[in-house]
Amino acid sequence: MKKIIQSISKNYNFVFKTTCVLIDSIKSIGLKPLFDWALNNPTFKRLCYNCRAKFISLINAVKILLFRNKRDESRFTINIFTQPLKRGVKKKPITMDFSPNFPVFRSALQYFSLVIIIASTALLCSCNQDAAPSLYVVEPKGSTPAISGVIPANEALAGVTEVTINGSNFSRLKEENLVFFGTVQAAALQASSTQLVVKAPALIKNNLDLKISVQGVENFSNIIKYNLLEAVGVYYTFAKGVDDPMTVAVDKSENVFVYLKDQGIKKISSTGVLSSFAPRGAESFFFDMKVGPNNIIYGTRNLRAIFQVSEGVASSTYVVFPTGISIITLDFDASKNIWAAGGGGSFFSVTPNKDITAFPIDYTVSALRVYNGYLYVAGKKDNEEAIYRYKINSNTSLGSIEKYFDIGAKYGLNKVQIGAMTFSENDDLIIGTDQSDSFIVVTSGGTASSLYPGLIKPFARSIAWGTKKNLFYIREYTDAGAILHTLVRVDMQKLSAPYYGR
Repeated sequence: MKKIIQSISKNYNFVFKTTCVLIDSIKSIGLKPLFDWALNNPTFKRLCYNCRAKFISLINAVKILLFRNKRDESRFTINIFTQPLKRGVKKKPITMDFSPNFPVFRSALQYFSLVIIIASTALLCSCNQDAAPSLYVVEPKGSTPAISGVIPANEALAGVTEVTINGSNFSRLKEENLVFFGTVQAAALQASSTQLVVKAPALIKNNLDLKISVQGVENFSNIIKYNLLEAVGVYYTFAKGVDDPMTVAVDKSENVFVYLKDQGIKKISSTGVLSSFAPRGAESFFFDMKVGPNNIIYGTRNLRAIFQVSEGVASSTYVVFPTGISIITLDFDASKNIWAAGGGGSFFSVTPNKDITAFPIDYTVSALRVYNGYLYVAGKKDNEEAIYRYKINSNTSLGSIEKYFDIGAKYGLNKVQIGAMTFSENDDLIIGTDQSDSFIVVTSGGTASSLYPGLIKPFARSIAWGTKKNLFYIREYTDAGAILHTLVRVDMQKLSAPYYGR
């Protein structure tokens, strides 16, 4: 026994993983009773810091193997290993052969306890230093975090919104604050002791438990119920390869109109019910279409005309332009004049009385939008691609051309294909493109960025923003060599700029 204690004591300064393995179905030895005994023993509490460390190392330093003696199965052999942490360093085990009838060894736990108690007695008797603070209480645990409010309240867009959490007892190190929406952790962006800013995780679900854990603190915060909403998703599922949505428009009641290729215009009510609005005319589809006065739909076909569609009636020609003109896109101004453009060297205004005025240009137009008294056009010529604008003085008079945003300078010439564009209520220009993040947002200060990176897929060929926060677009994509289209809804978290056709 003395040999065992001496060997263990020599290795007290090594800390090992405690492993107790018993062979031949012998019951496993547990060490927790020894820890409990030590930590609650008055003598142990009077030890100095170093002697406490020695004792804990004693318990952690032992690996026991208990198995039947191969030569005499009526007896057992116990090996006690004291093996340091350094890899590659091996210690020979201390081996004792004993009979299970020997009272001291009837229980392996009793035997091991005896070893530790005897060894620790030597430590206790040799300690002549003053007691030290507990070996385990290095520093006090922090206070439980508390949530007092969340901005935005109640809900946010999954994978998009930056959520601000106000409260107390947060860590100033953002990495130490673990913010959970349900079981999914949010990425921390900013942190102070009273406020956290996190990115809402890409989890679409209602009634989630929003809670916070701070590293080193035992308890979670109080729970706030929270909803994470879909930011971008298919609005209506058409039969793939059969119903091919090409163009979209929205009326003042938030009914969505979709031109299905070779079928005509379908109407999706605000409650999601699909019905037929009008049969097809001579066209296969419209390149662009807008809801105009009296709920009449106006469309373009890349021809020298604008067409109109009333409910239940196939399309008819509204106005015709000179030979050589092709009209791609149109919009209404506050006086219900139509502005239309495409190719052929001019764009046009059309009054409600169908009076037409031409304005010469030296570029082709892929999209246009009327906003805040200006006509904005996406123009392209050999050495330049840009968003231009003109102040609208009247249907027959425009101000001088202004370059609003230089697309070629920002992204390179012939690098961006523009399908449509619109404005938000706070002056942001939204451009639908063929870029990997399809929507480019241009602020009034000229700064460009992607909207909802990773969520809005290309190509955005048609855009319509309703009276609420929903923007709809037709996505064109290729699947197995086939060009397909789908209707997508985007929660913009804000309203559109005024649209004058409705």
